[in-house]
Amino acid sequence: MKKVFVFLILANIVNIMFAQNNSNTVGKIALSVIMPDNVEGLNESQLSKLQNKITQIVSNSGLAASGYNNNFVIYPKFSISESSVVESGMQDLTIINCDLTLIIKQVENNVIFATINKQLKGNGKSNSLAISNVLTKINTSDQDYKNFIEIGKTKIIQYYESKCSDILLKSESLAKMKQYEEAVGLLMSVPEEVPCFVKVQAKSIETYKLFQIQQCKSQLQQAKSEFAANKYNAGLQILSQIDPSTPCYIESQSMFSSIANKVDQEEKKQWEYKMKQHDDNVALEKMRVDAVKEIAVSYYKSRTNTINYSVIVK
Repeated sequence: MKKVFVFLILANIVNIMFAQNNSNTVGKIALSVIMPDNVEGLNESQLSKLQNKITQIVSNSGLAASGYNNNFVIYPKFSISESSVVESGMQDLTIINCDLTLIIKQVENNVIFATINKQLKGNGKSNSLAISNVLTKINTSDQDYKNFIEIGKTKIIQYYESKCSDILLKSESLAKMKQYEEAVGLLMSVPEEVPCFVKVQAKSIETYKLFQIQQCKSQLQQAKSEFAANKYNAGLQILSQIDPSTPCYIESQSMFSSIANKVDQEEKKQWEYKMKQHDDNVALEKMRVDAVKEIAVSYYKSRTNTINYSVIVK
């Protein structure tokens, strides 16, 4: 008896990072794991187990298993090539042979960067238990998987290296159209391992400063509204985000002076600490880098879409 189950279902990106709402993967090479919602022959628990195995394979190779811009994905093709029942004592034993293929692909251009195929065997008192046994046996530390991920990583770096000049030029065009968030998001899609990342990060800071000039008047108004409602801590948080390079910075300092006698000592202490960071070039640069990452994450989070698995695998 032969049964074949292939994943050809609508799939959603497994995006752990957005659930956590942090920017830890910005600048890192990441492979977003794509799984089907359901598939004949595999139950929800088994799909989750396969997903966890793939995530571990990626993580064991030093890459993030979820990306914020989802340009590169890793997805499985799993099939049961042979299934047989063997008489074994009081209860029959189901034995299955399976094929697991993992594929790394760039979504934008639909280019496959790396593939690996593994033949797996399992057994159990039922077909479902045999499948679970197969999934349990997937060795996420297998050197073949590490080599597969390394090939994908190398090609991703090569891709961005070849596209770096185009990315810088496109970001400049977006900035000229005042589409600063998209420009920053594009720049921050370049991983740190790419040789041109230093240029990319410098350009992202430059774009961030332009974005701050655009935003600062609105930030001043928001802070005024918070102060008018006696929400001093919220207002100070907004004011502290105004970059020293903007024309609004002096006014933000004056605004603080006007309410300084209304804030408690802890709030005043936090404000003074942040202002000292503005006077420290190293600390200020770090604040700008962190802000750039947050902008990139926010931009891509707003663009997160469901991916059609059948389109990805064709």
